[in-house]
Formats: sequence, structure tokens, C-alpha cells
Amino acid sequence: MKRVLIVDDDPDILEVFQLALENEHYTVYPLLSPRFIFKTIKEFNPDLIILDIMLNGMDGRAVFKQLRSNPDTEQIPVIMASARYDETYINAQKYHPDDYLEKPFNIALMLQKVNRLTLN
Repeated sequence: MKRVLIVDDDPDILEVFQLALENEHYTVYPLLSPRFIFKTIKEFNPDLIILDIMLNGMDGRAVFKQLRSNPDTEQIPVIMASARYDETYINAQKYHPDDYLEKPFNIALMLQKVNRLTLN
């Protein structure tokens, strides 16, 4: 089974992601804070990361930059998610995620994006 790490500071959103993905037979690791993201990645070995931009006390864009700058994590596909920023803004940044999900999100569209990025 493919493994998806979800980082979001809203427990309700984490639950929606988790239920939808587990229903499609993904193994999901929900993480409320990116503080231990590298430790979690090492232990969980995700095939994909869904990362919220607006995190409590941290900026998901900075976390994403760290992921892309680290040789151990630079190849893991990342879907950035946000209720505040749109796809144009995200694509204007120096580091580009593999995909983007605007909140509130359509579950079918989210699953389509996850399936596409975890095929190989």
C-alpha cells in the first residue's frame, strides 16, 4: 500500500484527508505539526506528502523548501494545500510543489491528484 504523510494543523481537515485516503487503501500518517516531519519521514517513508501552507506557528512554504533542499527528501512528491493562497501564487514561488490543492477541496479531485503522484 502507498503511504501518504499529511501535515495540517486542523484536526478536522486531517480526518477528512485520512478517511478519504484510507477508503482508497492508502496508509496515512496524519501530522498536526511539521516540527518532527523529518523524523516522521525517516520512520514512515511516505510515497507522497500533503502539506498545508498555513500551519500553526510555522510556514508550510519554509517546510517545503527544507524538504526540497534535503537530499533525503527532495524526490518525495508534495501536494501543497491552502485556503488562503491560490495556485498562481504557489507557482510564482522559487520551489514548486508537484501539485496544489485549494481548500475547501473536492475529495474526488484530491484523490485524482494523489493517485497520479503515487503511480510509480
